[in-house]
Amino acid sequence: MRQILFSLLIAVLLTGIIPMVVYADGPAINIIPMRYEPSPAQPGEYLSVWVNVENFGNEKAEDLLVVLVPTYPFSLDEGENATTEIKTLDGMDNSVIEYKVRIAADAIEGENELIIKYSTKDRNIWVEKKLKIVIQTLDANLAITGVESREVSPGDITNLKIKLKNEADSYLRDVNIKLNISGSTFLSINSTEDRKIYLIGSKEEKTVDFDLLVSPSAECGPYKILTFISYYDSAGVYHTKTNYVTLIVTAEPEITVNIDKSGILAAGQTGTVSLNIINKGLIDLKFLTISLKPDGYEILSPSEVYIGSLDSDDYDTVDFKIHTPENGKEHPLKIELVYKDANNKMYSDEYAVNLRLYTQEELKNYNLVLDTTGTTNTIIFIILLFVGYWVYKKLKKSSYFSSKKSK
Repeated sequence: MRQILFSLLIAVLLTGIIPMVVYADGPAINIIPMRYEPSPAQPGEYLSVWVNVENFGNEKAEDLLVVLVPTYPFSLDEGENATTEIKTLDGMDNSVIEYKVRIAADAIEGENELIIKYSTKDRNIWVEKKLKIVIQTLDANLAITGVESREVSPGDITNLKIKLKNEADSYLRDVNIKLNISGSTFLSINSTEDRKIYLIGSKEEKTVDFDLLVSPSAECGPYKILTFISYYDSAGVYHTKTNYVTLIVTAEPEITVNIDKSGILAAGQTGTVSLNIINKGLIDLKFLTISLKPDGYEILSPSEVYIGSLDSDDYDTVDFKIHTPENGKEHPLKIELVYKDANNKMYSDEYAVNLRLYTQEELKNYNLVLDTTGTTNTIIFIILLFVGYWVYKKLKKSSYFSSKKSK
């Protein structure tokens, strides 16, 4: 029975359930790391380290020196003392030392060694200890470093490329990128709305791409797409983040300019020409200005007219009063349009619209009537003057004779 109990006691001591104390003759020094904060340590930050200097011998230790030897990525600020002197450390006693250590900003993630050495009063022997310090970036950052996509028109398909970079000092795994396009202007083509990357090494870049169809009814302009990203760092910590990527929907402007009506039929006339500006494109226009350039004809009205907005599938009419030259059957009107599209892109377009001028023979053959209202009115007025004068003379003469007879 005693043998069984003795065997059990030995087993318990070996498993460490009950601490086993061993005494040594003379001083016996050991340095044991207690803890460090924060844990894990972070690049670019300070680290507090506590070590326990223990004398488990049966005699006191004298003139004990403990020296911190900081090597990259560890360092001490100016004023921080690397050496601690312990005058006396009794047997079976201990002393706790605290160090404040700076960690380099570019420290590599993982286990790093912090070296401490000590010596007793004879200084002939130095004993070195290595403390394992785990360094890990608090936020393992996976960044979107670039987005590639061409400007796309409503109804077209575009390829969206998203570049990702692992800016952490350790790998990231199980990376998932998902576009939030449900119910939006864009539809995923021949694929799902998310992409997966198994592993991205430290400082490594990866590119994922999506084929997207733009709704035919989409309005032109910039669109922000919410992007969800999730991944695990090397320590198994789960991370999520959201970003926006921007796609630009646009279309080439399509404008026509023609003559709606003209009060000028022949050379040498003065009249008003009405121009139609028609927006036949898919994109709305804004800040639209039309200018008529003098080119062989005189402009008798303002040469520039501000229209403002002109929506897709709409038109506006502008009038200019001009005087045409005395010769020529056709005369081009030089027009300039200046405007911006929905994405504030500036345009300046030039047009030439032919103003047909007819000869007198053509006017007669085509039964075209010149605007002679003014001339006709003048002739009528003159005729009325003559008629009035003639009537006046007749009345006056009649009145004169009647007065003679009465006498």
